[in-house]
Order: sequence, then structure tokens, then C-alpha cells
Amino acid sequence: MAQDNPPTAETSSLRDLFPWHFGPPAGDRLARFLTEGLVVFDTNALFDAYRLNSLGSTEFVRTLGLLGDRLWVPHRVADEFLKGRLGIIDECAKAVAKLGSDLGSSFRKIKDDLQHFGGRRGLGKDQVGELVKVLHETQVHITDKVAELYRFDLKAAASQAHDPILAEIEKLLQGRIGPPLADMRKVREEAAYRYERQIPPGYADADKPVEQAIGDYVLWVQLLEEVERRPLPVLFVTNESKTAEDWVVQQPGGRSPLPRAELSAEVWERARQPFHIVNVRSFLELANEFLDAQVSKETITQAQEIVEALDVSSVERNFRDFLATNSSKNPVLAENSRSGEALANYLASLPEDSLEARYLRGEIQEPSKALSWFVLLKGTLDYLTQQRTNDPDTAADPDEPE
Repeated sequence: MAQDNPPTAETSSLRDLFPWHFGPPAGDRLARFLTEGLVVFDTNALFDAYRLNSLGSTEFVRTLGLLGDRLWVPHRVADEFLKGRLGIIDECAKAVAKLGSDLGSSFRKIKDDLQHFGGRRGLGKDQVGELVKVLHETQVHITDKVAELYRFDLKAAASQAHDPILAEIEKLLQGRIGPPLADMRKVREEAAYRYERQIPPGYADADKPVEQAIGDYVLWVQLLEEVERRPLPVLFVTNESKTAEDWVVQQPGGRSPLPRAELSAEVWERARQPFHIVNVRSFLELANEFLDAQVSKETITQAQEIVEALDVSSVERNFRDFLATNSSKNPVLAENSRSGEALANYLASLPEDSLEARYLRGEIQEPSKALSWFVLLKGTLDYLTQQRTNDPDTAADPDEPE
């Protein structure tokens, strides 16, 4: 039975019939997702087992274990996780190596500055040497501490055969992975129909190759089939930037986004159960509150930093995609006399609270990097405009009134 006491014609109310229109879940409604609900993980959320440091990964995996049989992943997620894990391992290993290299470069620059400034101030070699000695001791201490805190022992080449994190995930997901869809042809047709009408989720990926474009919709169909089989509240945990309009509705004041009403309605129609979306950081906080997971503040901070880094990556990917699509080499845009305005309209249309706008304001990235992207975007606009001005076929008629 989908619900112990489903609303009847006599007892139903707006809140009974349309609970997703009454704000984010709180109190007992929120607790049910953790204590009774089906907790569904997206691929990028599972990758936090690698992205978190050793303590964080241990706490993350342990917390997943507290969910028991209510932990579940769609077949699509399991497939993407296995295909992508070596790339994530390589990404993590390179990030740690780069941190060590960057620290070394920074200390070398400080040493050079000390020696140069000491010479200008007339300091003797012994005095400068004392400063360099203190600097070296500090470098050794920091480097050792970084190696301890950010240690990442896995290597992509060796992890094909031996991966202790994968072994833990494999045990956790035993019997908790959904089956593949039986009729993929039908799913592709449904996705095409929905994407044309901008029915969520997944239509934001419509321009990708077909198998990538339908990924979110495949995941969604598998989730719906599972909740129909097991009618429970559904908590979808994702770190992939589900900030796109085809998954969530942004809330004012920087509050966490809410699932699109269509998604909540679809789950409700199938199982008379609520649907909610959170990232890993929020999931861990909720697990502490309702499951006594005892996840450390350090791990929760790390999880938030991962979300922010993924947001930045998503924004930069969007910028790259936009520049590629609106290149003056694009034959369609080259014929369009207003091609230069496409980018101007894009920049002007960014909602104030959008990740892209926040990025360009330097709120979620270093201001210098945000500025470099703004210059690149603005430079592309200027270039396209100049191309249009110099093109005799598209240049404005001097006799034409402005």
C-alpha cells in the first residue's frame, strides 16, 4: 500500500494533494526521508568516497551503511560509477600532487623574495640565512602535515585490480542496485518527446550525443520503477550540479534549491510519497541529526568544498560550451548578422543568483579567475561584433537610420 492513510475526497486538502507546493520539508516530514525513506545516490555523490580524505571517506561509507536496505542506486548510476571511478582516482591523485608542487613553488618564491629584499635592506648573509632556515623548517612541517591530511594512496593504473574503496562500495551496494530498463527504444522515444516539451529531468542535456543526453531520464525512469515497487519517501542525493532548471527551482536568499514540481508530482502519482533532493553535505548533516551518524565537522566542511568545486567546474563547462556553440566559425552563426548579440544577450540574461553570475562576480571562485573568464567572454563578444562590422554583407547601411 502506497500510504497508510491516503487522502479521500472527504478529508483531502491542498497540502494533502500537493505537498510539494508547501516549501521544503521540515521536522517529522524531513526526518522520514532519513529514517524511513529510500535514499538514492547519484554517480557524483558516490564519487565522494574517493574525493574525501581518508577520515572523510571512512565516515561517508559508514554513514551509507546506516541506511541498510533503504540505500539504493539505479542501474545507470552503478554503470557510470564503475566506468568513471578510474578517472576520479586519477583526478584526485593529480590534485594532491599539484598541491605539493604548488606549495614547493610558493616557498621557493618566498625564499627568493627574502634574499632579494634582504640584499636591498643591507642584511648580512647570516641574517638572511636565519630567515631562510626558519622558512625551510616551516616548509617541512607544512609539507608533512599536508601529506598526512591529504594523503591519497590510490593510482589509476593499480586500482584496476586493487581498490579498497571500491571493495567497500561493492559490499554496501550488494542487493541494492536496480535492474536495467527492459525497453531502451521506448525510453529514447519518451526522452525525445519530453525534451521537446522541456519536461524534466534531463532536457538540459538534449544537445549531447543521444546516449549521454538520455542519461538523467534513464536514471529517473529507474528511480520511478523502484519507488513504485517500494512506495517510500525518496531522498535523491546528488553532487552533480543539479542546479539546472531541469532538476530544481532556485530559492531566493541563497537557500537550497527545491525539486521541480513536475518531479515531485511524478513520484507522488506513482507512489503517493514525497520526493526531495540534497547534496552530500546536506545528507551528512541530516544523517547526524536523524541517524546519529557522528560525522565530523571536518568531513562536512570537505563535502561542502567538493560541492563548490563541482559548481565551479560546471560553470566553466557551461562557458566553454557557450563559446564553442557561438564561435564565429560556426556556419550558422556566421550567416547571422546578429551573431555578436548572442553573447551579449547571454551575459545579460544570467539570473543574479545563478552560478554563472555568482562566478563572474567572484563569489564562488577567485576574483582573478572570474575576471579572466569575463575578459574571455567579453572578448568573444567584441570579436564577433567586429567581424559583423567588417563583413560587407552584414555591415549596417550608412544611409539607414539608426
